[in-house]
Amino acid sequence: MDNSLPSNEILAAYSEALPWETIEGQKERFNQEIRRLAMNHAGDVLDLEQLSQAVGAQVSTYFEPQNEHDAQIFLAEANGQQYILGSAVSKRYHSGKSLLDSITPYNLNPAVNHTNIHTTDDHTIRMRPLGAELELGLVHRDGGSPSEVEMQNFIRTYYDHAQGLGIYPRLDREACQYQIEAHIAPTIGYQKTRAALTGMMTALAAACEDTGLRTAILSAYPTLSDFKMSDDAKVQTAVDLMLDINNQFPEQAKRLEAARQRYHVTSNSHYVEMFRIQGCHIHLDLAGRSEALGLFTFYTMLRSATAIANATVLKGGPFVNGTCDPELLCVREHLRRTTVTGRYLDLPLSPHFAAGDMDQYATLLRTERVNAMARALLCNADTPGLPVSAMHNPMGRVRPELANSKRICTVESTGMPAHISVSRLAAVLTDFSLSHILIEHYFRRYGCDLGPMADDPQLWAILGPLDRATFTNLHDQGDRLGTDLTLRTAAGTEMRLSEFYEMKRRYMHRALSEIMDITPRDIDDVYTSLNRMLEPLSGKTAQTIDQFVSDPKLRSTGNWGQILKDTFVEAGGSPGSHNPDAVLHVVNSIHEAMKQRYLVQI
Repeated sequence: MDNSLPSNEILAAYSEALPWETIEGQKERFNQEIRRLAMNHAGDVLDLEQLSQAVGAQVSTYFEPQNEHDAQIFLAEANGQQYILGSAVSKRYHSGKSLLDSITPYNLNPAVNHTNIHTTDDHTIRMRPLGAELELGLVHRDGGSPSEVEMQNFIRTYYDHAQGLGIYPRLDREACQYQIEAHIAPTIGYQKTRAALTGMMTALAAACEDTGLRTAILSAYPTLSDFKMSDDAKVQTAVDLMLDINNQFPEQAKRLEAARQRYHVTSNSHYVEMFRIQGCHIHLDLAGRSEALGLFTFYTMLRSATAIANATVLKGGPFVNGTCDPELLCVREHLRRTTVTGRYLDLPLSPHFAAGDMDQYATLLRTERVNAMARALLCNADTPGLPVSAMHNPMGRVRPELANSKRICTVESTGMPAHISVSRLAAVLTDFSLSHILIEHYFRRYGCDLGPMADDPQLWAILGPLDRATFTNLHDQGDRLGTDLTLRTAAGTEMRLSEFYEMKRRYMHRALSEIMDITPRDIDDVYTSLNRMLEPLSGKTAQTIDQFVSDPKLRSTGNWGQILKDTFVEAGGSPGSHNPDAVLHVVNSIHEAMKQRYLVQI
């Protein structure tokens, strides 16, 4: 398999020419100066000489002359090395903000690598704080779509219950008016993550009881719906962007029409109205803000057998628009392919290490092919004509632009579906934390050299990158089979999911034995839990929604996607048919099971 990662020689040469401390200081001063200018309403055309004096290095812009209406990249140069300080998308995506208020920092540090990461403020290997967002839909008991007033009431009600339970209380809006996003505050470990998720589900169930709405926590929005877009200006510009891009590719129009027919969606529905996927986005901090570590983590962990296994554990949702898919137990990846921005991505751009990547990054920004600077790093050059961003690729992204006092950078997995089981979600999220420790530990020793990993058959099986054909084929099989999938690893080995996690449990005990803040119990909590859910020793698994959600002995066991499809059939539906009443029966059954599970305790 071709390796598109930068070489260790390139990484070392960059950091030898320009110390990481110099870049850190200049980025911090740039961010402070931009904030100061914005607060003083200094205007949108920046004085580069004044900015250079504040930063302590020569600051330039990629595009000359400066134009406050266009996208822009702000660069610094020292000792012959150029690097990004920050970027801004075009005025079209500013949502009424000024250019100064729209400049987002580029916090990744290209000079931090395996040779010097031990000298940064992240000098030890440890469990990284993990945060996540869970996307879900809301619907009335009779299948009707909630109004904006009802959505806002649900958000306020959730806030009150969440505060009382001591969990993160805010719900964010998604592009669709009927969708929201619930947050898991950064936490560490299986037990704490599970407790946070239990609080989230309890608050959701309580808010449903108070408002009369029902949640639809599945991998796609399931019920008969127009999937109306929010009236928010930011959403409207994002919709315009996706329509503009997809309309340039005739094959996407064919995919959209095929999806319309498959799921009985009206013929005038556009790409975003078809894009009904719901996911669990996972964020993990990057040590030292190392750009190379971010690329390495993306290339290995997010495209490994681990990523496939975790996604498959969470898969389940055969419904779209009141239709049960004729063959899939999870429709999320099928829906993702209706947009050209959902293509597979080999590796994010590396503006500092790969020739031509800075130009492609700038091109995506200037041609308005992205509405956020981090999405310009997800360039897909395989599309004919002008490249587009693979912003909805089934893997994830590296986030350098999170604006807070700690200048956090993360690797974000976007390949995980939303799921109703707190045990499955907590196990998958914590497994990503443990897997990332392996990756960080490896990177500190070997950098981006995959040779030693390939020489360790078990590590290669767990975190080795899968080739594109294998990765997509396994996703397709998982969509059809759910947790009955036979997993294939980068080492060429095949095994059941339970066998994979048992192999991983044993490997983790050996590999993480020297990491002080991880106990054997921390490891067993994750993988013993996963195997209990996948292959319980009793031999008995959940066969109904009520058993899967609320039965104390059977919950979280069984093949969730198959359970959903079987419930649909029992309600009078047949696979492949458009039967909104049967799908609504499934959604209401999940709601009743959640009430039984969570509301008896408050």
